[in-house]
Amino acid sequence: MFYRKKSSVFIVLMLNVFLLITMIGCDLNTRDPKVEPDQASQWLKGIVSDLKPQKRIVLGYYENPWKGASDVTGSYPSLKSFSSSLSAVGPFWYKIAKDGSIETKESKAAYDTMHELGLKVYPLVTNKSEATDSILGDENIRTIATDNIVKVVKDNGYDGINVDFELLDPIHRKDLTAFMEELYPKLKAINKTVIISVFPQVEVHESVSGAYDYPQLANCTDYIQIMTYDKHWSTSEPGAIAPIDWYEKNIQYAIDKCGGANKVLVGVGAYGYDWDSNKNGETITYGSAMALAEKKGAQVKYDETVEAPYFKYDDHEVWFENARSTAAKLKVIAKYNPAGIAIWRLGQEQPEMWKEIDQTFPKM
Repeated sequence: MFYRKKSSVFIVLMLNVFLLITMIGCDLNTRDPKVEPDQASQWLKGIVSDLKPQKRIVLGYYENPWKGASDVTGSYPSLKSFSSSLSAVGPFWYKIAKDGSIETKESKAAYDTMHELGLKVYPLVTNKSEATDSILGDENIRTIATDNIVKVVKDNGYDGINVDFELLDPIHRKDLTAFMEELYPKLKAINKTVIISVFPQVEVHESVSGAYDYPQLANCTDYIQIMTYDKHWSTSEPGAIAPIDWYEKNIQYAIDKCGGANKVLVGVGAYGYDWDSNKNGETITYGSAMALAEKKGAQVKYDETVEAPYFKYDDHEVWFENARSTAAKLKVIAKYNPAGIAIWRLGQEQPEMWKEIDQTFPKM
């Protein structure tokens, strides 16, 4: 039904365009000999191009191999294996210190690989928790920090930056906006993309989400990446990290508050937690979760209400993500047609997840 309606609208549009071109053609001979005949066809091309699907960002967050580990751990294997499904990478490389300087753990080898694969690179820059008051509250430090971010982007030839400031108190709300208002024009002056990662706000305590003023931040960024995961976190009760109803509510809220779907990147978690009886949760990847279930002889079940797999063993409870739960989220995301998705993080996922992404939310 939807396809038929689109086809009818397109036919009517083309008939109107044809009549308009005919009228323009008559005017060329009678009223304005200076008009070039191909102007109408160029205008027609513009109309047709507007009907094409918009570009979608498929961003994968990247973490280097852990200290002492081999180069085939961390996010690198997924980067190499599934780069054709990605359009951009967000390496987790930079932290801002109390004096506004930037600490780095960048990898030239990884960056060269990203570049060779033709991917946009938007590194994450995070805040050291003890430095937040200085970075956001001190105008001089704020300027030093924003200037240093610009320098990092320029010196390395990055395509932009992703500001990921977390563990912020609600009192930082205006200061975070001021920080982005200072950074944004500096990066736009050199034609770079600015993304900010924000906590979801529906059914999330204000102490965690209150610092993020969605409407104001939308005015001084290109994209707002909503971190739609950790509904249940490492010290909470066990449960799905992104229950599907909570997930959709937060997508709707973000699109409404940010002024449109074209400003929003939706987070897609690829990990889980293994909680003990004291509500101490350890991050677990898909591969580790399946290996653990097999080792413990635990049956992996799937909760269709929240759309997530889980299992129990001894006094532990494990919730995580797999291709099926990702497919459910992608189906919800596709309803709202946002600017893109952002996967946290490469290397944690079930490999079959990429088939779901290619099918439901392909990059264009």
